[in-house]
Amino acid sequence: MDHTDPELAQSSAGVSAYRLLSPGLSAVGLRTHQARYDNLGESTFPRPAEEFIVAGRFAPWDREAQLSGADYFGDVMATALSVIDHESVSDADRVELPPPLSVSIALDEAVVRRRSVRRYTGDPVSLAEIGTLLRFAAGVTGEADAELMRGGGATFRFRAVPSGGGLYPVEVHLAALDVPELDVGTYRYSPVEDALVRTGDRAVVDRLRDSFAIPGEIISIDSAAAVVLLIARPWRSMRKYGPRGMRFVLHECGGISQNVHLTATGFGLGTTDCSSYVDDHANEALGLDGVLSFLAHTIFVGWPG
Repeated sequence: MDHTDPELAQSSAGVSAYRLLSPGLSAVGLRTHQARYDNLGESTFPRPAEEFIVAGRFAPWDREAQLSGADYFGDVMATALSVIDHESVSDADRVELPPPLSVSIALDEAVVRRRSVRRYTGDPVSLAEIGTLLRFAAGVTGEADAELMRGGGATFRFRAVPSGGGLYPVEVHLAALDVPELDVGTYRYSPVEDALVRTGDRAVVDRLRDSFAIPGEIISIDSAAAVVLLIARPWRSMRKYGPRGMRFVLHECGGISQNVHLTATGFGLGTTDCSSYVDDHANEALGLDGVLSFLAHTIFVGWPG
C-alpha cells in the first residue's frame, strides 16, 4: 500500500527537475564557492588558498629554510632588528599622544564582555582613548640589551603583540573620522616613537570609505569614530621564513585585533572586525601596491549605538 502524499511526491519531482547536483565547473561560468566545494575532486581549477597552506610547510630536511633563518642570528641582522621601526619623524607630520589611560577592568571580565558592535552613536572618541588602544595593540612594552659577537651591544624592544622572530611585519594605522584632537585623515602609529605620523588627508579617508562593500550597511560607517588599519609588509617576515612567514603575518594581525577589542571593551567602546572592502580600491587609496604592502584587516571603533 502506497502511503506517499501525492502533493509531496509532486513537489519532490518538481524540485528534482531543475536542481543541479554538483555541476562540473567547466559547465558553468559563474563559479560560487559552494560550487568549488562540491567539485573538490576536480583538478582543473586553481586552489590558491590551499596552495598557500602547502607552500608554508616546514620540513626538517629543508636546508634553504635553515640557512635563511640562521642568517638572522649574526651581528648584522641582530643590529638591524634592534633598530627596526626606529625612525626620524618630521615635526610637521608628527602628532604626540597624550599619556595612556588606565583600563579599570579585569582581563577575564573583558574577555567575557567582548562582543562585536556594528552600530555606533556618532559621538567622538578622544585621542587619549585612541592612543591607549594603539599602545595596547602594538606599542613597545619592554627592552633588553644583548651583547654582539664582535663586541658592543644592541637594545631590543618588545611589543604588546607577539611577532615571529621579532620582525613585526604588520603596521598599525588609523583612519581618524571623529577624533576631536585629530584632523580627519590617516595616520601611522610609530611604536618606537610612541607617536602618530600623518599619512593622508580627508580625501584619502573618503576614498577609503568608498572601498568598503559592506552588505546591507550592517556596519554604520558614518557614525564610527575611527578605523584601525592593519597594513602588512609580508617580506619582513618572508625574507627569513619564506612562504611560512605569511602565516606569521596573519598571526600578528589576530593578536593586534584582539588587543584592540579587549582594550576597547575596557573603555566601554564598541569595535568590530571588517574585511568587507575592495582590496584594489583600499590599497590604492592608501598608496599601497597590494602585494609588497597591503591592507590586511580593519577594525571599526565607536561608542555603541
